[in-house]
Amino acid sequence: MKRLSSILLLVLSLLIVGSSNAYALTSAQKRAKERAKMERKREAKKRKLEKKRAAKAKAAKRKRIKDGKPLLYVYSYNLKTGEPLPAAHVTLQDVNARPNRKPKINKPTDQKRSRVSKGLPQGRYWAVAAKTGFFTSDTLFFNHREDEDTLKLSLYPETRLTFTVTDSLTSRPVVANVIVRNHERRKVMQTTSDSVHSVLAVLLDDRVPFYTIEATAVNYFPFRDTIADPNNYTGIVMSPREVKTFVLRDIYFATGKTRILDISESALTELYNLLASRPAQRIRIIGHTDNIGTDRSNQLLSEGRCESVRQAMSERGIDASRIEIQGRGEKDPIVPNDTEEHRQMNRRVEIELL
Repeated sequence: MKRLSSILLLVLSLLIVGSSNAYALTSAQKRAKERAKMERKREAKKRKLEKKRAAKAKAAKRKRIKDGKPLLYVYSYNLKTGEPLPAAHVTLQDVNARPNRKPKINKPTDQKRSRVSKGLPQGRYWAVAAKTGFFTSDTLFFNHREDEDTLKLSLYPETRLTFTVTDSLTSRPVVANVIVRNHERRKVMQTTSDSVHSVLAVLLDDRVPFYTIEATAVNYFPFRDTIADPNNYTGIVMSPREVKTFVLRDIYFATGKTRILDISESALTELYNLLASRPAQRIRIIGHTDNIGTDRSNQLLSEGRCESVRQAMSERGIDASRIEIQGRGEKDPIVPNDTEEHRQMNRRVEIELL
């Protein structure tokens, strides 16, 4: 009898546990169904809003086309990095507009989307963009026909060249007339330094392979130098005419040779002008090399290069007897020969006034 009671109790407990599990399962299923139902409602509402928005956009598009004012988007970009440029001022006008007529668009691009947009009549237009620190974009001519036309204007960042004009002896500012030219010898900037701080700035385009900077000042020898990297240019150092020795800048030779390259013409012309303006002036041309190679080869190379400069002056009509030469080889470096930049500085031709 006791055994039968135990079996009945066990069966009863199993039935109770099974009913509890079934109830829990039913509750979970109900909650899942409710969630699915709510999700379907949200999706239906979202589709309805999207459909309404699309219908509104479609109606607006039909109205723009009907009114003859299809939408035009104008974007501005940094040509160097490809990044969008917010706050770039865009000017857009009809090609055949009368002079001084108010532009169709004359406002900056959006701070976030880097664009301006406006419904414009179909036609032919020109557009240009400008922004502080960038070169003005090229003027772009285009036909505006379709709705949602897209126009892209690219601006290239300016490189700011800042430099000083100083005296080689005192390091004080020098009043000088400064001209910067591009690699095609076209004038980019001309200005005058002052005697107080002598700091000048010019905006350059780093896509240009190199620039030439020239300076002239009263009682100073003319200065000319090449700017290959505007970001690392130190400045102009003017040599007073009473200075006995100065470096002949922009004189270039074939690598390891005594032949003067054609790009040295301006330097040779300056030396000729100095000798022609002082008929009684005698000079000594002193050649220097870096430490690449043997002492003897560098000595011969420096002497040969000095002789090439003397020969160039003789061909221009300067009496060779007025010119002495002295090769110093690698004996007198002005900086250690530890980098290519320093070795370039040590490879130089100096002019000593006698």
